[in-house]
Amino acid sequence: AAPRAAASLGVRATRRWRLGPVLLNMPPKRKASGSKAKAPAAKKQATSPEAAPAPAQASSPAKAAKPLSKLTPSDVWASPEYVHDQKMRQDGYSALCKLLSLEEMSFEYIYLSFCLSGRRETVDDVMVVCSSKHHLQVTIDSLGCRTMADVPARLQQKCAALRVDYGSGFTSLFRWLFEIGKALTALAREVDVTALRTVPVTEGLGLMDTVLSSWRLMPQLKDFFANKYAQPFSKDLWMQIGRFVNMTQTGRISADLSNYDDDDTGGGSAWPSAIDEFVEFVQAQNAS
Repeated sequence: AAPRAAASLGVRATRRWRLGPVLLNMPPKRKASGSKAKAPAAKKQATSPEAAPAPAQASSPAKAAKPLSKLTPSDVWASPEYVHDQKMRQDGYSALCKLLSLEEMSFEYIYLSFCLSGRRETVDDVMVVCSSKHHLQVTIDSLGCRTMADVPARLQQKCAALRVDYGSGFTSLFRWLFEIGKALTALAREVDVTALRTVPVTEGLGLMDTVLSSWRLMPQLKDFFANKYAQPFSKDLWMQIGRFVNMTQTGRISADLSNYDDDDTGGGSAWPSAIDEFVEFVQAQNAS
């Protein structure tokens, strides 16, 4: 029963994170408080002759309909479709990624979210993706984009470069993902994030898969941690997995993993026991 509960917790929390305030009904709650008394008046107005010109006003948000090739970070920040109360939240970010044709929870989707956070190593509010126009502008500039139309191709290039070795440039992203996992768990359990030290297996593997899906051992990693190890990820184990991925990707650890704990040619002997057990698991599968 416990693994099932953890699984459903992870799914619920991840969905809430992806959809943000839309699922939490945050915008409707704001509108509902104080507008009940005015609702009847609004209906009458709609049926009066003077109300006829109103439809023309409804189509006026044409300002936001700039072609993507001319859309700038300033335009994005000025649009209520993406930004509310000077913050880009999860619903606005999803809308922006839809405009950019970025698949939800893809490597590019996650990496852009990380950049927009200011590349911070802590997560104060998991529902806020970008807290300032400055972070948005710096992110777009750092990708080498003139307009928002350049973003998808630049993101693909950047993420492809990170996948080559999952090296130093990847480490900070992977560390941030662990903090996202903690924040999602805190959100689902309705506790303060500082009370948590680990990330549940289901949620952790889901987040890892967004950035490690092309790593050759990822299917076996998911199988092992979901069905054999089945314990939450500590931060140390999470980061050691990132180190293991880098060493297998660059060839420092051989394809058969035979030298993974060699001090001279491999990763040394100080691996967590979970990594030792994972290597044995993979080698047993390869031998059968």
